[in-house]
Amino acid sequence: MDITWIGQSGYILYVSGIRILIDPYLSNSIYELQGLKRIFPAPVAIKDLHPDYIYCTHNHLDHFDPQTILRILESFPSCKIMGPASVIVHAAKLKINQENTILLDQHQTLVLNGLKLTATPAIHSDPFSTGLLIEDNRHKVFFSGDTEYTAELERLLTRMLGTKLDLFFVCINGKLGNMNANEAANLAKALNPEITIPNHYGMFAENTTDPEYFAFLCTSVGLKTKIMQVNASIKL
Repeated sequence: MDITWIGQSGYILYVSGIRILIDPYLSNSIYELQGLKRIFPAPVAIKDLHPDYIYCTHNHLDHFDPQTILRILESFPSCKIMGPASVIVHAAKLKINQENTILLDQHQTLVLNGLKLTATPAIHSDPFSTGLLIEDNRHKVFFSGDTEYTAELERLLTRMLGTKLDLFFVCINGKLGNMNANEAANLAKALNPEITIPNHYGMFAENTTDPEYFAFLCTSVGLKTKIMQVNASIKL
């Protein structure tokens, strides 16, 4: 399993012969619509992606970006868009062929070539928001997606994810409906992954935070953490 960070909550995951993009934001659409500039340019060209699937955790621009998605489908027309109902409804409005979409709502599971994908609950302004659990026959990796923290969500995720979680990718920006570093560290402690990796920072000056503080919080309770660089990979 090879996972590359492309900024914000975006990743390129290659496993079991499948290439999956998670929440890719590779345009400047947020600047065009909301005036928020990217801190760094898109780290990968659309033509180099070659995705089989795109999973969008929810229907917000930095997670389901029409400019990015439509450009990818133009270059790779067999790629399929996966996500909860809010994503699939928006895809239909963009006139994306229904054959190119796969609905995966909270608590639903999909198996691809032995790879198991489970959409997990999240608490966010898009009520259909999800996290994503990915499991192959050796590893278990969890992406929180955008979510607030509650004790009930912690209990639910602890039950769903079980033990032996290898990697936990978690939002830490503490704004716009997301948990902050302290809350994310508390959730990481409850889930007890081998390695915790922060995300959802560093893309926009108006919506970022210091990952070093999050890493300190994790280390102080005995958790291993890794701060990834954009376009860097982690392998399992």
